[in-house]
Amino acid sequence: MPKRGENVRKRKDGRWEGRYRNKNDGSGKYHSVYGHSYKEVKEKLKEIEKATDTNEMLQNKDPIFQEVLLQWLHMNCMRCKEATENKYEYLIYRHILPELGNCKVSELSSQRINEFIIKKSKSGRLNASGGLSAAYVRSMTLIITSALHFAEMEQLCNPVSIHICRPSVEKKELQILNIEAQKSLERICFYKTDLTKLGVLLSLLLGLRLGEVCALTWKNIDLTTHVVHVRATVTRVKKRENGIYLTIGKPKTKTSERDIPIPNRLYMLLQQMYPNRVSDYVISNQESFLNPRTYEYRFQRLLTCCGIPLINYHALRHTFATRCIEAGVDVKSLSEILGHANISITMNTYVHSSMELKRAQMEKLEQLVQ
Repeated sequence: MPKRGENVRKRKDGRWEGRYRNKNDGSGKYHSVYGHSYKEVKEKLKEIEKATDTNEMLQNKDPIFQEVLLQWLHMNCMRCKEATENKYEYLIYRHILPELGNCKVSELSSQRINEFIIKKSKSGRLNASGGLSAAYVRSMTLIITSALHFAEMEQLCNPVSIHICRPSVEKKELQILNIEAQKSLERICFYKTDLTKLGVLLSLLLGLRLGEVCALTWKNIDLTTHVVHVRATVTRVKKRENGIYLTIGKPKTKTSERDIPIPNRLYMLLQQMYPNRVSDYVISNQESFLNPRTYEYRFQRLLTCCGIPLINYHALRHTFATRCIEAGVDVKSLSEILGHANISITMNTYVHSSMELKRAQMEKLEQLVQ
């Protein structure tokens, strides 16, 4: 009889037969599955092989943590952005596996993992220069917790009961520009505008992130409809094999892909600069996009030259959000302009209540009781 593939053949009666050895009953005898086509039989054999592998895994419900981590990483690769995937991979291979990878899941007690977390917080830097940040260590706790939950859900191990003490991240109040400093910076940026100043205005008047400004191209600016289409961002990707590199990718979240109306002052400036563009990228003077760190250094030099107190570049986005609230912009519209998933993110993270705004609100109360 003609055969096709391993242990698959076509029978005289026209059906296809696939044979497999049963590993689970201890007899080692061969069994058969049948189908109307070669493909159907191969699919049935694959399902049997998968079930057999699962049964073998379940017989040993105390796997090495490395196996669990790598399976979890593989499953997450299908739904994470490249930058997130590479971040997880870096943390796993450079930090978690060297110290916890060879442990069996049953050996991962709360004490063992918390000792690992404390160690990373105090002396976790790979260059032995001190501890890692609380946010960085929290990412490791997220990976460990998620991997153990995955193993339990997939029945790769017995139920795990572990309490991990995550280091608290101190929320720092980001310094934003007051109205006087903002007016001064805007005047300077509109006067003899260069590419650095144009980028500042894009963040200060549209709320764009640093990576979004560096990735913005002229084709994403519709001078006919007066709209900026935010469709990309520059991302720093850290890979364990070849270090850090920059890439153009989709914005931070799905809602970060957004369309923003251009205010008249900025529109007129963009219209003037468009004929003299030297790159497809709005703030670049070369073929490729500008490195965000290079641009932030230029921004800091601009502030110094203008005599404006130094602030983080991201503070421009926070300043934009705060000015919008002070001007009475409705929160739903502001949330969409900033590209947030919901208005609570906008209010809790990006809106800074100034003393002037608080005073105005208190005056409303005073007027109410008069």
